[in-house]
Amino acid sequence: MPFRLLLSTAIALALTAAPAAAATLSALKPCYVSAGRADERRETITVSGDSFTPESTVEVLIDGKVVGSAPTGTVGEFEFFVPAPFQKRGEKAFTVTARDAVSAVTLQSRVTNLAVFVRPKTARPSRRVRFRGRGFMLDAPVYAHYLYGGREEKTVRLARRTSGPCGTFKVKRRQIPIDNPRTGRWVVQIDQHKAYSEQPDPVLVRLPIDVREVLPRD
Repeated sequence: MPFRLLLSTAIALALTAAPAAAATLSALKPCYVSAGRADERRETITVSGDSFTPESTVEVLIDGKVVGSAPTGTVGEFEFFVPAPFQKRGEKAFTVTARDAVSAVTLQSRVTNLAVFVRPKTARPSRRVRFRGRGFMLDAPVYAHYLYGGREEKTVRLARRTSGPCGTFKVKRRQIPIDNPRTGRWVVQIDQHKAYSEQPDPVLVRLPIDVREVLPRD
């Protein structure tokens, strides 16, 4: 057999034996926010990957349950959008899996409910109370906007930064940082924007505070 033919055969065999690229998924966020049961109240997870079977279909599962599928492109790439799991309180881990007939890749993240709690529930406006929150995941302080009659009366920084992957904070502050606040219904809007807005992006929590006049005892 001529040397040239032997060389061509060896190259062809080497190319045939080259391993295919392993299927991969893009990294997930460390944590996602769940503010209610409705899909639009839960943060969207973007599931994307490549090197799956080209021009085929990838199934997407959350915690082992199929939530949908997406077509793959010419190099096995795909993208799929799904709401984060509903989380009523606290936070928990969950898994996202993408699979086709050949490959299955699983990643883990966390989901938290969006909430702020104040303790004690009943206190003088000037008293320092404990604010605890979760789901505030911007790299920014947490602000409290105090509203009366729908108008902003004062904004204060509630927490310098949040901690952990799911944006938690715990601080002690005056319930209403205004001297002699008017009686009636106040609302404190908690978000991560220094300037007050009725609909800040991405998350907010509004808490009502009723201020009543306390009459002196006889």
